[in-house]
Amino acid sequence: MSLMKTAIAVLLAGVLLSGCNGEKQNGGDGGPDPWEPPHVYQDVPFVQEVGVVAGALTDVRAVALGPDEVCHVATASGVMKWDQGAWQSVATPVTGEVIDIAFDGSGTLGVAGPSGAAAGSQSITLPADAAPAFIAPRAAGGWWVGGDDFAGYWDGSYNSIFESINQPVRDVCDLPDGTWFAATPQGVFTPAGSVTTADGLPSDDVRAVEAAPDGTVWAGTDAGMARRDAGAWTAFVGEDGLHYGDILDITFDADGVMLVSTYMGASRFHPDGSRRYYLGRIWLPDNQVRGMARTQDGTIWLATAGGVSRVEQQMMTLEEKAALFDQITQQRHVRLGYTVMDNRLEVAGDLTTFTNIDDDNDGQWTSQYLASQCFRYATTGEPEARENARVAAYALMFLEEVTPIEGFFARSIVPPEECEAKQQSGSGEWHLSDDGAWCWKGDTSSDEFVGHMFGLSIFYDLVANEEEKEDVARTVGRIVGYIVDNGYQLLDIDGEVTTHGQFNPEWMESDPGARFGDSGLNSAMILGALRSAYRMTGEKRFVESFDFLARKRHYEDYVSCIEETNLAWHTNHDSEEMSFLAMYTLVRQEEDPILLEKWRNGDPELECEGLQHLWEVQRPERNPEFNMIYAPLAQKDEYDLEESIETLKYLPVNLILWGQDHSQRWDRDEDPNLDRHGHAQNKFVFPYNERQAMRWAENPYAYVLRGDGHSESSGTFWLLPYWMGRYYGVIE
Repeated sequence: MSLMKTAIAVLLAGVLLSGCNGEKQNGGDGGPDPWEPPHVYQDVPFVQEVGVVAGALTDVRAVALGPDEVCHVATASGVMKWDQGAWQSVATPVTGEVIDIAFDGSGTLGVAGPSGAAAGSQSITLPADAAPAFIAPRAAGGWWVGGDDFAGYWDGSYNSIFESINQPVRDVCDLPDGTWFAATPQGVFTPAGSVTTADGLPSDDVRAVEAAPDGTVWAGTDAGMARRDAGAWTAFVGEDGLHYGDILDITFDADGVMLVSTYMGASRFHPDGSRRYYLGRIWLPDNQVRGMARTQDGTIWLATAGGVSRVEQQMMTLEEKAALFDQITQQRHVRLGYTVMDNRLEVAGDLTTFTNIDDDNDGQWTSQYLASQCFRYATTGEPEARENARVAAYALMFLEEVTPIEGFFARSIVPPEECEAKQQSGSGEWHLSDDGAWCWKGDTSSDEFVGHMFGLSIFYDLVANEEEKEDVARTVGRIVGYIVDNGYQLLDIDGEVTTHGQFNPEWMESDPGARFGDSGLNSAMILGALRSAYRMTGEKRFVESFDFLARKRHYEDYVSCIEETNLAWHTNHDSEEMSFLAMYTLVRQEEDPILLEKWRNGDPELECEGLQHLWEVQRPERNPEFNMIYAPLAQKDEYDLEESIETLKYLPVNLILWGQDHSQRWDRDEDPNLDRHGHAQNKFVFPYNERQAMRWAENPYAYVLRGDGHSESSGTFWLLPYWMGRYYGVIE
């Protein structure tokens, strides 16, 4: 039976085979000494935010919570409330369009719209032709109501304050002592006069005012916010932590949490200084947020131009999150045994319309999922994890079997009926297999090579039984042997070196792409592959090739300088991830203490710092995958466990790639250097709970994140660091 037939049989039939003894190890035979982590995270429930679109409303103007915390919203057709999972109409004296709503301390609903205003079942008497645009509770009782040509309070009768303002009023708030503050296009008006930019406002165009529980007053403008404390106004803008400054609404909950609605997302600011930003369809039906409300359990309701969403606070452990991502990946991201990093959604956001498609790097993505399931099985002994790993491993090995050249492996495969269209599409080098059963993609990259060696060597060590080990050893031996036999080059079926298939000394020594980019990475790849091939097959040519390249052709030096070379021209985040994968395969198998020291900490004579520098450069990214790889290899006291756990917690459970644009954030700090694609990027990585899912091969500093709702990420990017952390005892 071919490897692909074996993989498909396992996938379809659910064959469960025994294998790993579950013992923790750092390598196979040999490798660094066993390691006990000095810092361990004990998995306990944490708050996981989950965004949910509530119903199918559009053009929602305001939101408020009733005394029973039932959500009410203002719409073009009146007031609606969320009841038993659906929106229900609420009868009020105001007919037609409603622009604003609010509840007072007694639970009475205030409503304002072009046709009038009301408090509960009672209409509010207003000046003739008044068209209310807002309504707000008054501290002393009653309601503030206003619009373009009137403003005042109603406490059974209407009392105007408009004469001292005489311009459109957008909002009013007041303090218990009766001092009121009115938001206008020309500043904040008070009984004592106006407040403008001369007094500390960032702009005179004021859209909202709100009194905080601590007695301060906040004003929201088109250019930021300002806070009044002890009679003085102080601006609050991007450099102070404001996410976006074109403000539409401000409100406070009972805990003093400030909720800020803007033209570009929504923010919450806590009294302890913590803050949170919501942007994009992962959280919002539309980025124009017009109002927010927060329940006692922390659920946030958001009224937007595109509808209503709520952000729920769900208690979850990392183990439970892993189970969710494992389920998502298996249900919607496995194609012919290969793990599809991003599937395709025919209808944006509709997970029931998913299809799986091939990818240039099917081999690398599958290998990383394979590794996650190997670590999972070695940790838990779950048969499901073993099955997932075995299917992925045999799918990887079939990529070598499907080509006509022993040792040459494909990037991806598709059914034969797709071959002609693939060949005509210009999407790469596609070939029909000799038996006509498959269409495979050539010009195989170093991405695939590093992935095969990473995933298959871990499968060999942690999961495979004796028969499976023989299959892996044969495949790895053929692949590495083919590269060795061709002068340390990966040749395509036309006899030419593939685009990224250079591992030979001449290329390392003379090609600019090696000297200013990939010499360290490619050296780590080939040396790790040679170590794996020798350990699995026992063929002396592999250890002889290792010694020749490492010592005589100075590949050991190239590895020591891996990050210095990576950064010699620009930062390639794909290469950064591959460097960690390659270093894991290499260092965990190395026994020579001199080489281990050189690759872990560098060589002072070369002015290179090896793995240590590779990790130090990535530390600001708070990347759990890189940290979990670094920890058992470096075996040091510090490996940023706290940052890794925070990232694993923060990353959203919604994996749909809607796309995000952070370039308009006011709290950004733009890097003067563009990324390697010529795109703007930030100097620091925004919190991961404010971003969508991402591959660790992508630029975490990027402002613009890919997607339009027509794809979903697999959980591999999260599962690999989590299960690696579990396996090495960093997470318990």
